[in-house]
Amino acid sequence: MTESLIVLDAQADKSLQNQIREKIIQGILSGSIPAGHKMPSSRRMAEQLSVARNTVVLAYQQLVDDGFLVTRERSGFYVTETARQQGIISHAEAVPGSAGSEAERAFWREHCNPVSVSRRALQSRPANWLQYPFPFVSNEYDPQLYPGAEWRECTRDIYSGREVAQWATLGGNEDDRQLVEQICTRLLPRRGIYVEPGQVLLASGLQQACYLLGELLLGSGRRLGMVAPGCRETEEIFRRTGAVLRTATQDSDGPLPGQFSGSDCWYLQPNAHNPTAVTTSLQRRRELLQRAAADSAVIIENDCEHEFCYHGSPLPPLKSLNGGESVIYLYQFPRVIDPGMQLAFVVAPKPVIQRLRALRYTLRERVPAINQRLLAKFIGSGHLDAATFRITRQLRERWTALGEALMHHLPKLQARRASCGTACWLELPEHISAEQIHKQGEQQGLLLELVRERNALRLGFAAIDAERIEAGVRILAQLINGEVSHGEETLQTASGRRLYAADLRAEFPGAVLLGTNALGESYRVQLLADGSMLGYSRNDVDMDETDTGRWWLDGDMWVRQWRNWSYGRKASFHVVIDEHRIKWFGESGQLIDTGLLGREE
Repeated sequence: MTESLIVLDAQADKSLQNQIREKIIQGILSGSIPAGHKMPSSRRMAEQLSVARNTVVLAYQQLVDDGFLVTRERSGFYVTETARQQGIISHAEAVPGSAGSEAERAFWREHCNPVSVSRRALQSRPANWLQYPFPFVSNEYDPQLYPGAEWRECTRDIYSGREVAQWATLGGNEDDRQLVEQICTRLLPRRGIYVEPGQVLLASGLQQACYLLGELLLGSGRRLGMVAPGCRETEEIFRRTGAVLRTATQDSDGPLPGQFSGSDCWYLQPNAHNPTAVTTSLQRRRELLQRAAADSAVIIENDCEHEFCYHGSPLPPLKSLNGGESVIYLYQFPRVIDPGMQLAFVVAPKPVIQRLRALRYTLRERVPAINQRLLAKFIGSGHLDAATFRITRQLRERWTALGEALMHHLPKLQARRASCGTACWLELPEHISAEQIHKQGEQQGLLLELVRERNALRLGFAAIDAERIEAGVRILAQLINGEVSHGEETLQTASGRRLYAADLRAEFPGAVLLGTNALGESYRVQLLADGSMLGYSRNDVDMDETDTGRWWLDGDMWVRQWRNWSYGRKASFHVVIDEHRIKWFGESGQLIDTGLLGREE
């Protein structure tokens, strides 16, 4: 009986000895191996499990030391009676469960208050999401990026006697001084924020920080302005504090200041808005601060994911600009680096921090002292800086690969990617169901983030290798193009004049092609008479990119091949001109992209 309960995994991280020990303990505590049961001999157990006898002997001896087994002279090993004395219920004594019965559900419906939570707030990924071939998720754990060795080193350090004496004696509502000091001297100054330790409060995640701020600043019908669509989890938290949520709109430069009129408090994500990936421009940030000052409003600024910047330096946070005195600054360490603790902190004036600390005490929920010291050691040892640099380099490759894949496979659709963060925003046409694409994609191993209220998808790149991104986007393009082509003009139905070989030879040398690619970046392509091409584009942070290539004719089709853009692959198109507008159709006649046709002056 005992042997059948033990199944060993040779590929597991744990040793065979530990696996045997844990399986036996599980059987004892669950009652599957009753008290007084005689264990198989070490020889017999070893033969059944196909392991060395010494492995079983060592596991048995450790179970004896731990009090789960006892030895009897010339008889063997037996399960101790301690399990029954400790109140462990065996299977024979267990009461048959009635879980799921109508009577039980009715009982709890009567005793529980109703709870209303939006579907998106409860939306969860499959338990095995990391095993999907194409996990397009944002701000998530990736085994290849996780600095596990550095965390283990810091864990060993904080368990020294001197370290334990420091963090184990922290008061019930204190924050670790070492961690607060690291935040004030190393993290915040890089964002242009200079504060004293008394202006920082630690929280066990961004959600707790928002709840504390909602309790302090909102409630009693006070109004909170938030950009729509926003993070549903955050909306739920603020709504439960009694706040009246007022939605605001934004454009490509960020939230529109006039949309927040009449709100007592504003919640902003200027660096990379979740979920739309809009980055608020520097000028718009100044306008928001001016409007907030005129309205005597408080701004709550969520500055998460600013460290992953792929072009230049991230824009300064609102807190660091003139007028930032009315800004309360929030930050949560990214899951890419810290998937377990998810520690966050609040930066605000001392009177605000004192009140938040008192509120946190009433919740009896403080960041565990050991986690605080561990993170302090991780930052102080330079591991955070090194990990951020290494991870940013990897994420930049994925950010670039995702942009290239979207431009190559989905040129008709407009996507948006911020120069920071770990996700791209893809809003679909009205006649295409994002929910349907999401479901079909999951069936093909494509895990996407769905935003139902805007019929949009978020494509994260925090947990997918750069080499797999194009294959995943190709699958997405096949799903979307199958829907887009319905009701869309084709080569046969297109308005305008089709250019055949003679027309292309006459009109294309010296022509200039203008347009906007799938990422909203403007481009200019000059076609030279010798068959060469010069390409120029300007990205979302006003940085120029250039490339060269060749163009030629294949029958009535125009063919182009860039050196780097579009993966350097050859592509063939049928061409239609409608006044100054140029339309590109694929070999099967489907519309691929549109632009403008001009001439070099």
